[in-house]
Amino acid sequence: MSESLKMSDPNDLGARIAKAKAERDAKAGRADRQRSQSVDNASGMALRYSAELVAAVLVGVGLGLLIDRFAHTAPWGLIVMMVLGMVTGLRNIMRAAQRLTEETMAQAAKPPKSEEKAE
Repeated sequence: MSESLKMSDPNDLGARIAKAKAERDAKAGRADRQRSQSVDNASGMALRYSAELVAAVLVGVGLGLLIDRFAHTAPWGLIVMMVLGMVTGLRNIMRAAQRLTEETMAQAAKPPKSEEKAE
């Protein structure tokens, strides 16, 4: 029989299992850190907020142009819907910022994992 097919020591198996679990936990920890860093970084949040505002304004302008075209009310449909788009975009930004603040406060209230009791 070859060397690799021989039965290994049971103690060695336990050590290999412990090593594999430690590697798995380390990979999971790195993945969690990367995920939180990519979501929470300032440039990502700024891009998200600006995209929400621009999208809301563009939808408002598009609807305003459609209203003006079919109702022959130019430029009032455009003006009203653009203002509503701006208000909606700002409202979405305020909601997202509030949600981010709540998540940050919840994370700050939790004790770090190193301070938890080990049993």
